Amino acid sequence: MEAVRKSPFKLTQFIVKEFNITREAVKQGKVEFGIKASGVIDDNSKIYKIILDVICKDSSGSFDITLTAFGFFEFKNEKSADRLSNYFYINAPALIFPYIRAYISSVTALSGLKAVNLPVMNLVALKSELMANTAREAINK
Repeated sequence: MEAVRKSPFKLTQFIVKEFNITREAVKQGKVEFGIKASGVIDDNSKIYKIILDVICKDSSGSFDITLTAFGFFEFKNEKSADRLSNYFYINAPALIFPYIRAYISSVTALSGLKAVNLPVMNLVALKSELMANTAREAINK
């Protein structure tokens, strides 16, 4: 039997830091949304923090949502963070986006709206933005 190798990268915490929804009593239109990504690598604590800012609204103005979410990842079994760039810039957004989708869907359904279901997405396109907006500094949880 082949031994299972543990991943050097582990999601330890997901937090919705800020969430705001504004509603109007009009029929929902087509959903539009955008994502901005940034991150922080703490080489001493071996923690990576990804920050996703999501804006979601509809074409008829029935709702406007803003959300800021954090994902905290450990990379304790890896000597160099530089060897984990694909984990930071490709895997991390893909791992926390389902939590964001579920959060928005739940809150909108509970607020009397038709549940807003963001599409499943390939977030590889965020890689260059995330790389450009990632700093190396100490993280205070």
